[in-house]
Amino acid sequence: MSKLKCSIVEDLMPLYIEDLLSEETKKEIELHLDECEDCKEVYDELKEDVNLGYEKKIDLKEDEYEELKTDTLDSIKNYLNKIKYILIIFSMAVSVGISILGNGFLSTIPWIIIIPFVLGLLYKENTLIIATALIFNILFNIVLQSAYAIIFDSIYILLCTGAGLFLAISIKNLKTN
Repeated sequence: MSKLKCSIVEDLMPLYIEDLLSEETKKEIELHLDECEDCKEVYDELKEDVNLGYEKKIDLKEDEYEELKTDTLDSIKNYLNKIKYILIIFSMAVSVGISILGNGFLSTIPWIIIIPFVLGLLYKENTLIIATALIFNILFNIVLQSAYAIIFDSIYILLCTGAGLFLAISIKNLKTN
């Protein structure tokens, strides 16, 4: 006959299921469960609930695991690339828009240098940064109906964007050396 009361066994049951009890206490609970049908039912219900809470282990072969890992990493990279391209395009559109629509010509230079500089530090997509700057320059000038400014603004945008990217590349080279 077990010397433990049902209330004590029920209190210790979660620890018993998780295998966190000493050997002596485990033996006492096992003895009690063998003798007490009510506690055995509570134990079975609790064990079933706990097992539902855990994920089932999946046995994967090494090549299946590597394939799953590669697929997961590829999907994360694709998602981050989409975000990166959206960020580059949006940032360059804003900087070109500010430089063209800005009141003072000199006051807009920091925007068109700083944004490519930051993008150049974050990403290696220098061609995309320059292409986006030129495309938005042309679009803004078409919308503003100032065809003569396309050439002058393009030169200005290229110089400022190039300066920002040059600074970013220089800082990247300093980090690697």
